[in-house]
Amino acid sequence: MLIHQAIDYHARRRPTTAAITTNQDTFNFSDVKQKSVALADGLLKLNVAPGERIGLLGQNTAAHMFAFTACSRIGAVAVPLNYRLAPPESAYVCDDSQMRIIIALEPSVESLAHEIIACRAGQTILISDFSKTDIELEKMFRYPATDQAPLPNPGDEHAPVVQLYTSGTTGKPKGAALSHRNFSSLMNSLMAANPGVLGIEGVDLVCAPMFHIGGTGSTIVPLLCGGRVIIHEAFQPLAVLEAIQTHRIKNMFMVPAMILSLLRDVPDFEQYDLSSLNVIGYGAAPISPTLLSEAVERFQCGFNQYYGMTETCGTVVALTPEAHLRALAGEPELLQAAGQPCLGVEAKVCDTQGRELSCGETGEIWLRSPQNMLSYYNLPEATGKTINDGWVLTGDAGYINEDGFIFLRDRIKDMVVTGGENVYPVEVENVIAQLPGVREVAVVGIPDSKYGEALLAVVAMNPEADALTTESLIAFCRGKLAGYKIPRKLDIVPALPRNPTGKIQKMVLREPYWQNTERKIG
Repeated sequence: MLIHQAIDYHARRRPTTAAITTNQDTFNFSDVKQKSVALADGLLKLNVAPGERIGLLGQNTAAHMFAFTACSRIGAVAVPLNYRLAPPESAYVCDDSQMRIIIALEPSVESLAHEIIACRAGQTILISDFSKTDIELEKMFRYPATDQAPLPNPGDEHAPVVQLYTSGTTGKPKGAALSHRNFSSLMNSLMAANPGVLGIEGVDLVCAPMFHIGGTGSTIVPLLCGGRVIIHEAFQPLAVLEAIQTHRIKNMFMVPAMILSLLRDVPDFEQYDLSSLNVIGYGAAPISPTLLSEAVERFQCGFNQYYGMTETCGTVVALTPEAHLRALAGEPELLQAAGQPCLGVEAKVCDTQGRELSCGETGEIWLRSPQNMLSYYNLPEATGKTINDGWVLTGDAGYINEDGFIFLRDRIKDMVVTGGENVYPVEVENVIAQLPGVREVAVVGIPDSKYGEALLAVVAMNPEADALTTESLIAFCRGKLAGYKIPRKLDIVPALPRNPTGKIQKMVLREPYWQNTERKIG
């Protein structure tokens, strides 16, 4: 199944049924079909070829879905761009994906779009409604003369349709190419895990950013099922509660920090009617038992923990509502689990030689399913290190118990997850190292009650250097790094600990902060 085929199916059967609602508009399935056909036709007029990458820049919009579907129709690949990145960071993604077209989806990214283009060596075609010198997006969304423009064969379900960027250990983002089959498999898996929630009666709230698999998957999957999505540009606690009450939301995905914000930042929480909620899915970071217990009591709905990664097109392991209830009823150890493999997913634990370990033994979590990405774009060596005979090597250390629950224990790679955002320290270290007087630096993740993990910069300064403060560190990093990548905590040390080969011992730096926690992971 191709993404546009599902949209066309629902447009044929229920053309006037609401599909997407934003703060400004509601679009039915016929609208989604027609706008995506028009955009696909416009992209063909720009000589877009099958496999060509198309950049999408903006906060969450209905136009993201129009673009996903348009790309599906012509065999192109949508690349949602992280609007939180500094312009040089986004320019790298554009160059890496070899894109020549960027679609600016909403007004708030006007200056950013031009800053990104200014950082690129080659020319960029900008589609927007900002300037008469750009190709006008609204004109491209106008319906073509015929109901169905003459479009080429889009390819098969194994062709890429969305490319999402995830940071790598080199500090440079890698583009995970995801296919139509990846998303249809995700749909099947989530429908099995959430019976009665997804489908033509489903109403999903999307507030996770669409440059992440959490936001992209939360938008595409409900629409493939024929349901309705309510799209918020960004997460706003009060707006979320109002939307649940107004639109009778049944399902939503959030990171734990969002759940905490809903419970803490809205004084009249109890005044909202949240009775329509069936399941709140959460992921990207574990949730504390205290917060979960409070959330279950106050939301009065099921909770489903999702574990996955961009390379697995999102959720492949789930801690179901039933497992949460078991945990709260006397099996609290289950709250330490990521969950059990979803429909069609195989999981195993391997040692450093790739040998499968026995039940209860700790090693690297390997996952295999129809959701596994095609590859990292134009990076065969990196792809080979992540995919082994169809298995994705997660980089997470853990074990599987006798009931098939997967427990995470530590992160093999150095990635830090803060507030649902993935940060690789080497990227941050490369920026801080440019600060005058810095002799050496290491960035590690330490526990944080709100964001799961916080970034700590451990810095050794040259003797003659001026004193470094947290404030001056933050000021230096602004404009060079996305805000969530900037450390808000700083330790000044005489020297960084190293092993006999000279490698910095980050575990030594992390250990004092994680001593009283069971898991060495946020």
